[in-house]
Amino acid sequence: MEKLKLIKYVVFILTFLLVFGSLVLLGTIFKKVRGGDEAKEMPLSVSLQEPDGSSIEAVVSHGDNLYLLIKNGGKDDRVVIFNPQKAQKISEISLN
Repeated sequence: MEKLKLIKYVVFILTFLLVFGSLVLLGTIFKKVRGGDEAKEMPLSVSLQEPDGSSIEAVVSHGDNLYLLIKNGGKDDRVVIFNPQKAQKISEISLN
């Protein structure tokens, strides 16, 4: 009879660990799919650090980036590559 109780305890513990482990795994997968820690709110204002008088003439979206055609501001025409998820300027291409 003691062996039967021991087997019941072992089955109970293993079942508990299986259910608990499954919940932890599902929670981890859910966090990664939803963005987890990387999901941040977009700031209210973003600066492209362009000189005064610059104007955005065209915007093109490709993949995760925005390509902004910027004119004036005392500089040559340029294309600024901006990543909205990170809210940062990636690169600037000068057009001569």
